[in-house]
Amino acid sequence: MRTTMLWFLVAFLGDALVAPMIDIAGRAPDFTIIALVMLALSAGAVPATVGGFAIGLVQDLGNPPLLGLRSLCKCILGFGLGRLRGRLVHGVIVVDAAMIVLAVLLHDFVFLLVQSNLTQERFLVPLLTMSLPTAVYSALVGVPLLRLAEFVGVLRPED
Repeated sequence: MRTTMLWFLVAFLGDALVAPMIDIAGRAPDFTIIALVMLALSAGAVPATVGGFAIGLVQDLGNPPLLGLRSLCKCILGFGLGRLRGRLVHGVIVVDAAMIVLAVLLHDFVFLLVQSNLTQERFLVPLLTMSLPTAVYSALVGVPLLRLAEFVGVLRPED
């Protein structure tokens, strides 16, 4: 129950309320992916896949022409992160930061690739100018959130 509540709070309240307040030069942390990492590390592949699909679908409702794209990206990402559970030593700052950076970059890579209709010009520039700063900022915000999740008992060091 605590995992579901914390995941929900980080994903939706973080994205809707906190992200606009801590926005730097138009770049804000991706709280939905931070929450997906938290869910995958605490619950595993199946809940993270379902959670990724659900959160992606909620995000997709605001963009009907690309309906299902964020759901697909987050579903695949949730499954991959869930499969890493138990194979990584989370709790180490560098590992957690690298996992969040790679998760944001992988999500945006697939999303931008499909959105750009496989044209190189509209794919590389946003990936480098928007996704990379967002990934680093997400890691800077996400690592303390993962520590907070450990503190409240949602993530345990042996998970």
